[in-house]
Amino acid sequence: MAARQVVIVVTNTIVGQYEARSYPDEQKDASGYYNLYKVPIYRILVTGKDDTGNSVSGEYRAPRFMPYYNNPKRPSLHYKTLGWINCGLSSTQRVVISRYRRDYQVQNRYSPGIGAIVVHDTFYIHAGPATPSDVGFGSAGCIEIIGNFDVFKDAIVRMSGIVGVSRDDAITQLVKERKLIVEIEQARVPDIKSLYSRKIKDW
Repeated sequence: MAARQVVIVVTNTIVGQYEARSYPDEQKDASGYYNLYKVPIYRILVTGKDDTGNSVSGEYRAPRFMPYYNNPKRPSLHYKTLGWINCGLSSTQRVVISRYRRDYQVQNRYSPGIGAIVVHDTFYIHAGPATPSDVGFGSAGCIEIIGNFDVFKDAIVRMSGIVGVSRDDAITQLVKERKLIVEIEQARVPDIKSLYSRKIKDW
């Protein structure tokens, strides 16, 4: 049986705020304190059909713009851009996903969530903080789903109609059949550097 199309909508609706740190340079000072910045949390939808053909959706949350700082004096070679930018995908676009990294692990903080939906280059959808109060995550513009990432993936699998395989196998099949779509709504990029919140020793 062919898979059903599933659409992830990254909306421009703000539903909260999150205190993030810069990435890949954490801006950790000599006393061991990190800068935190208040970034918007946006509504994320997963939409599709159920087994009877009815439209269904699930609602999630994630930051979509994050404080990126790649120190020119000690640059991370993984990223080309040096210095400070407000990083994230802001323009309207519809992407047919062509790659799912099933073994991807979050790089900037520990998270039990595994896997990443590759939108563009190093712009992924992957696991994020457990809750908005789990401060200190960072990213180079990835969309980091707040909460249990397996619940997010299970919604995709359920709407796909693929059964009898693991959730990662199902998402891989969905991508192979070009049935996983990401739609990004246009949004104004916040001036994150001006949204400095506080310093924190640890999380």
